[in-house]
Amino acid sequence: MPKMNELNKRIRSNPFVRNFSNVETPQGKREVKPSVPIKPVDQRLPPKVLESVMSILVSVQWDKWRFMLPAKPLLKLDVAVVSHGHADHWHPNFWSKDVIVTPLQVSPPHQYECLRNIIRIDDSLSLGRLKLRKIGRRELAVLLKADVETPHAFWWLAESPDARVLFVGDMNLGDVRRVERFMAVTRDQDPSIRCVVLPSFGGIDGHGGAGREVCANVKSLAFDLSEAYNVLLGALPHPISADWADFNAIQA
Repeated sequence: MPKMNELNKRIRSNPFVRNFSNVETPQGKREVKPSVPIKPVDQRLPPKVLESVMSILVSVQWDKWRFMLPAKPLLKLDVAVVSHGHADHWHPNFWSKDVIVTPLQVSPPHQYECLRNIIRIDDSLSLGRLKLRKIGRRELAVLLKADVETPHAFWWLAESPDARVLFVGDMNLGDVRRVERFMAVTRDQDPSIRCVVLPSFGGIDGHGGAGREVCANVKSLAFDLSEAYNVLLGALPHPISADWADFNAIQA
């Protein structure tokens, strides 16, 4: 495990890791006011856990996005994990990937129908030290002990021995509440979820809300999760970076 001062140096010199202690809290009916300022990432998790979170994030391509963080990948394979079949979340570099992991229920967009490197998963998949578990309507209904509407996209839990990351590649307005409930139910599982990756929705209308309602609600969700569970926040620029995120991905 690296010394803490070495980890500090790597993190604070990386342009994709930022200190958002001065981010304005969301306004509106879901306004959230953190009780304490948001701390830099290297002050919020133990060094070993922070290393694990960053290693998970850099190990795969999340839909069409990658995290450029100072960490060693868990995999030697070039892997992409896909949340749903909308073409704007697929990328031409899928043709050169070693593996594309998709939910069993997802069909590729027509321009990717001839891909031969797809593994379709109905439950979970272990790739070396990384385990991927699919979360869809069926899994949410079991966990939440209630019928739920179908999420906009499948979610993934990416797990290493020391941490788990929740990847939500795309959302409708109703998915905001589902993420909140999911986190409340799984908070005591081991290893715990230490990072949540969400779409930023900066500049996006619709997705089940009026105007920029989804964008505002996702930002409020991010503050809620950070304060309630001390999780780190990764953002998928959809299409712009998020001011609430600890880690902003870039398009591959």
